[in-house]
Amino acid sequence: MKTQPKILLVTASFGNGHNQVSHALQHTFKEFGVHSVKIYDLYADAYPYWNEIAKFLYQRSFTIGAPLYKLFFYGTDKMYRTKAAYFYCRLGKKRLETVVEEEKPDIIITTFPVGTVPEWRRKTKQPFQLYTVVTDYCLHRTWIHEEIDRYYVATEEVKQKIIQNGISPRNIYVSGIPIRKAFESGPNARQLQNKYGLHTDRKTLLFMAGAYGVVKNLKAITTNILEQSDVQIIVVCGQNKQLYNQLSKLKLIYTKRLHIFGYVDDVHELYAIADAMITKPGGITLSEATAKQLPTILYRPVPGQEKENSLFFSRLGAAVVVSNKEAIVKEVLHLLNHTSKLDEMSQALARIHQKESAPQIVQDILYSFSNRKTSQQFA
Repeated sequence: MKTQPKILLVTASFGNGHNQVSHALQHTFKEFGVHSVKIYDLYADAYPYWNEIAKFLYQRSFTIGAPLYKLFFYGTDKMYRTKAAYFYCRLGKKRLETVVEEEKPDIIITTFPVGTVPEWRRKTKQPFQLYTVVTDYCLHRTWIHEEIDRYYVATEEVKQKIIQNGISPRNIYVSGIPIRKAFESGPNARQLQNKYGLHTDRKTLLFMAGAYGVVKNLKAITTNILEQSDVQIIVVCGQNKQLYNQLSKLKLIYTKRLHIFGYVDDVHELYAIADAMITKPGGITLSEATAKQLPTILYRPVPGQEKENSLFFSRLGAAVVVSNKEAIVKEVLHLLNHTSKLDEMSQALARIHQKESAPQIVQDILYSFSNRKTSQQFA
């Protein structure tokens, strides 16, 4: 009997979250002794030119294209089980056939709603097991297909929404969203404050500015907060060199209270030393915030999964949602001056967090694989 499965993780590069989940699962499988785990971007492989255009339009949707993205997100959700949905489930079919023939996976896991995979298995009766990991705190119905063996979801609320669409509760596991292992533990705050040159008696605000759409008005927001308080600010600019250069000029004035970074490998350390964070409401970022119980201010969520994620966290008291620079300055100053409110938000985040999500998922998949193979052997 085959004991070590061959695994194909099918994802897409629209935002970083889907790839991050795939890499977290790949790393965890290897920790469990399963080393044949490949990450595959179906749309990038099948349609490289159009995929780049689609990625560009997706990025623009967080700024000037927000109204169009709203129509797309909610419109495609309504198309579930229509002829248009059938067309979506055929995208990249020929390339998928080739890859499955080449790789011969025992298990396929989708971390993006790639409807082509379950639809193709339904038609061809391929023997691989099929799982999907939903990477947001809301449900878009393109994730759903009756052919999927099991869904892994962030919350009981998402599970109930899938059930309402005809899926058996037995096929849905509330696991949380997989994140990097580093977010589950780490050095204590005092050690990290010394590492990054932070004042131990000042509140620390983390601004994750590398996310799509966050950077608008950032210099003005940062200046206003620094002028009106003694808070120290950490800004992670990601790949945005223009923003980094703009803030470098401001750092000449606030040398000890403004700390600027480009891309940061150990971003979990910054989460650990911050008292609050400003970011966009992506599913992975929010999961990381729950792991570190970091009170979060969600800035200008775009209609779609960002809005739905932000509504969920706001409703539970785990985040504050703001839509303009005046409101964000006011909210930051209010929160950092009211420790009790920060404590309440941290407690709400802790209630949402699912510990060890990636190990839970990997262990469940391997258990299912082992049981099914045993059943087939004695059938």
